[in-house]
Amino acid sequence: MIPETTHQDEYSDTGSRKSTRWLAYTSLGGSSCFTVCVFALHLLEPGFNPLDHAMSDYVHGAQGWLVTVGLLALGLGSLALTFGLARTLHRRSARIGQWCLAIWGVCGLVGGIFPDDLPGHWNQPPSLSGSLHGSAALVGITVLPIAALLLALSVRRDPRWHRSARILLALAITTVVGFVILFFSFLPVLMSAHPPILFGLLERIFFVAALSWLAAAAIGLLQTMDDTTISVR
Repeated sequence: MIPETTHQDEYSDTGSRKSTRWLAYTSLGGSSCFTVCVFALHLLEPGFNPLDHAMSDYVHGAQGWLVTVGLLALGLGSLALTFGLARTLHRRSARIGQWCLAIWGVCGLVGGIFPDDLPGHWNQPPSLSGSLHGSAALVGITVLPIAALLLALSVRRDPRWHRSARILLALAITTVVGFVILFFSFLPVLMSAHPPILFGLLERIFFVAALSWLAAAAIGLLQTMDDTTISVR
């Protein structure tokens, strides 16, 4: 009976590590798909000014479907990363970070399903779709820096994450700084219904930091699977 039980445990552990790898690969695929869609939109839609137009504004262009595909892929990939991290990180701070990351993923899905309103109407009440998209964007860009920082701090003392702990923390801090700058650029809209200041440029800087952190977290998760077993902390 003992050898049979040991064999079952090893089989279960192997299956768990395999599924965790697939979750990490799914996360990388989602982030990559979003990045490719955004690059394609900048090439195919030259009429939009990247300095002022948010990436979601491209949904009103001829190739607007790429915005929907990109956001849905990013949302699904972020949720996959959440489930993967939940298999390896069990501290309280990590759990809070995982919940924030899950909210970010759901916000990506909501943003993809409900398109933003036409750009340039900051002084007018948004439509239902625009309101849902805007609320999802606001919540998403707020919780992701929290998730990145909490998760980066939670892996610092975990030996399985020694190869990626420092870069995760550095990218998390960069994401927080990017969020703060992006928030101040949006203050004119909140205070006087005026257009934001270089919102398109600062949004893209924030997303570069956010996507870099998501990719580093997924790669770090893959690296933890080098261990023969997944230790439960």
